[in-house]
Amino acid sequence: MEKKINGVEPKTLWNRSFILVMIMSVFTATASQMVTPLISKYAMSLGAPLTLAAAVSSMMSIVAMFLRPVSGLCSDRYNRKKIILTANILTSLCLAGYSITSDVNSLMAIRFLHGVVFSFSGVASMAFNTSFMPRDRIGEGLGWMAMSHIISSTVGPNLGMWIVERGSYSTCFLVASALCLGSTLILLLISYDYTPSKENRRKFDINNLISLRILPYACIMGLFSCGNALTNTYLALIGDERNIANIALFFTANSVAMIAVRPFTGKLLDRRGLKIILYPSLVIAAAGMAVLGAAPSLGFIILAGLLKALGQGSGSPSIQASCIKLLGREKAGVVSSTCYIGQDLGHSIAPTLGSFVAMNFGYGAMFYVYAVILFVGGSLTYYIKSKYDKAKYGHTM
Repeated sequence: MEKKINGVEPKTLWNRSFILVMIMSVFTATASQMVTPLISKYAMSLGAPLTLAAAVSSMMSIVAMFLRPVSGLCSDRYNRKKIILTANILTSLCLAGYSITSDVNSLMAIRFLHGVVFSFSGVASMAFNTSFMPRDRIGEGLGWMAMSHIISSTVGPNLGMWIVERGSYSTCFLVASALCLGSTLILLLISYDYTPSKENRRKFDINNLISLRILPYACIMGLFSCGNALTNTYLALIGDERNIANIALFFTANSVAMIAVRPFTGKLLDRRGLKIILYPSLVIAAAGMAVLGAAPSLGFIILAGLLKALGQGSGSPSIQASCIKLLGREKAGVVSSTCYIGQDLGHSIAPTLGSFVAMNFGYGAMFYVYAVILFVGGSLTYYIKSKYDKAKYGHTM
């Protein structure tokens, strides 16, 4: 049975709560995007070698990955608003904590705690957000929700780098902390009366922790996520190596393209299903990474950002929306946690594995290898899963 918010099923997409949730997401995601691309360089400024700096950058995702099943279970069984409220406050403290680190060990300790909090905030937020969307417009709703991350991907990295260039890392971290507190204040304005269904309070079931049915789709999201991790970790370093100024425009181009494509792909998903979106997305995203690997100038960097956005910006959110439609909003917590496990895995392993390829063969080879893995691995996984679902359930996403 579908749960209702404040006793009423949402009738329209653009309701007051949905708009406030979007604004809140912009604040939270911008705070994260200000910090994430800088962590590896900050770690190196504290004396960490490249491999250790990459490990520090990915530590948050590693920790979050192991805690996602628990956070998904909690999000389906307990008040999601209270979970997000607590997580936002703790996230703000972690961001402020980065500003007082003086060595790599203390940075790693705070990064670890940030990962614990991040595992709960991400899952609870996604499940919370779907509560304010009509069931038949979840694809479109998540498409618009992705716009908050698009905006943050434009503003966050550029703002973070601008503050560091004119101030310091500490100033950047404190500004990000203040933004996170701002999102907490917005959350308090959202009316929310959510009662989990009795189904989610049954005795222990592995599917309350991880949805095995959608796990292959989570793996595809993980492949997409590897691209985010590699660009966040190595883009600034590529700019230094190739003497490309204003390389942060990659994020701007990436965001502009996603702003253009997301509303259309969300509606297309609601009408036509996942297949018509996913295969082209894999091709385009892989092409973008190959272009980035070869990019000799800013023009190619911008082209790579556009292609990455058209590919990943369409494919990854469409997978998540399709999974929520498949299992229902009462399972939005476990759907989100399962999908995020794939994303966390990508964020966790890509920077470290990429560092070994980069050190031995260069940044170009690293992105070429990733492009092949993304296209071949993603296409095969979806093809095999589709055949299996068709045979067992009579339909596929």
